[in-house]
Amino acid sequence: MKQRCGRDPWYTVPFIHDQSTGVVMSESSDIVQYLDKQYPSTPRVITPGTLAFETAYYKYFRAGVWSEWPRPIHQYMYETISPDSAAFIKELREAAFGDTLVNIAKDPQSHWDAYRDAFGSVALPIYEKAEGIFLKGTEPAWGDFVTASAVLSIKLLYGADSKEWKYIETWHEGRWAKLVKDLEPYAYVDE
Repeated sequence: MKQRCGRDPWYTVPFIHDQSTGVVMSESSDIVQYLDKQYPSTPRVITPGTLAFETAYYKYFRAGVWSEWPRPIHQYMYETISPDSAAFIKELREAAFGDTLVNIAKDPQSHWDAYRDAFGSVALPIYEKAEGIFLKGTEPAWGDFVTASAVLSIKLLYGADSKEWKYIETWHEGRWAKLVKDLEPYAYVDE
């Protein structure tokens, strides 16, 4: 949870509330490190001795790929979520971009192509050096979850049959859709 310009608390995703310890936090890098430390008998996401690599990959990926997050997503969210949430999204995004949602979403294909190209220039060269399906070989690393989340979020938002997800499935010979599929055994939702 972070404070936002003197307004109400700003809750970001991902977000955890560990009921066994009472810990509440919302930055993915902090969450991963906390969970690995708090629950050492469970599979570790960050292998001991690789925190520097994992952190560097995370920052590199965020700067090079997340920065190209397709702007039409903001207009899509505005059009598909509850009116109260839509008003918040509109206000927040228009202030961040200094323009209307309609204007920032113009020429949508160019945004999707830029996102694809960012994956190709940032993540693809690193994955091509991996000695297995994941960055660490046969076991997933935090970077794999970071990378997969950048496309899985689109699949979840637009749907598996959407043109947006179908387009992503074609990127780099299907590598990113395959990564999402390969990480399915590690997905668990506690309801």
